[in-house]
Amino acid sequence: MIGWLWWWLLPIRKGIAITNYARAFPERDPRELRRTVREIVVGYLELLLGRRAVVHDASIVDGGGLALAGHLGAWDLALVSGAEAYPITIFVKPPANRIAAWIVERLRRRSGAELLPPHHAMEAAYGALERKRVVVFVQDQRHNRGIDVPFFGTPALTSPAFAAMAWRTKAPLFGIRQWKEADVHHVRVERLDWPIPEERDEAVRLLTERSQQFYESAIRERPWSWLWLHDRWKHPRQ
Repeated sequence: MIGWLWWWLLPIRKGIAITNYARAFPERDPRELRRTVREIVVGYLELLLGRRAVVHDASIVDGGGLALAGHLGAWDLALVSGAEAYPITIFVKPPANRIAAWIVERLRRRSGAELLPPHHAMEAAYGALERKRVVVFVQDQRHNRGIDVPFFGTPALTSPAFAAMAWRTKAPLFGIRQWKEADVHHVRVERLDWPIPEERDEAVRLLTERSQQFYESAIRERPWSWLWLHDRWKHPRQ
């Protein structure tokens, strides 16, 4: 019913979502986007009710490192579950709604997650890495001051922060995927064995490109599960 109401009566960002979905998956039925909205809303309800995800392979992040995570499925439920399993420091943008922001931040902090603002927090991130925490970057959304790299075959502005920190620190790199199957949420951590070029500019571009390839591979597994309501390919400078 939630998906139906969004599709027919409260089509918030519906046009953007359909355009984005058609760009990446022209062969799929855009009505699948009703499932996107359903999973977002139900995920937050489950989080408020105390549901948690099964966290797989958490031990591989012992000693800390840099990780990529994205807006797939119930991402805040995945964040809280992951933070309860290993020490996470993450760059997050609070929701625009003050009540929602207060609730979400409270749940995140109670899990043990260390929250950093999306801007001017790199010094804190380096400190977290020195304390052997997992510094998580969420880079599947548009970053207006980012660099253009391909995302589903089309240039998209992307933050180079993950790549720059990886080049500077040579820390272990990880990818985090989350999904729901048979009414059970899952979070899996995987090692990203990506070579890092010695020259900084080359390394930043290459690793930023690979970060988007990582997101693409995760999205292709469950296309409806990503946040298609975000205007990922917009170029404000044009």
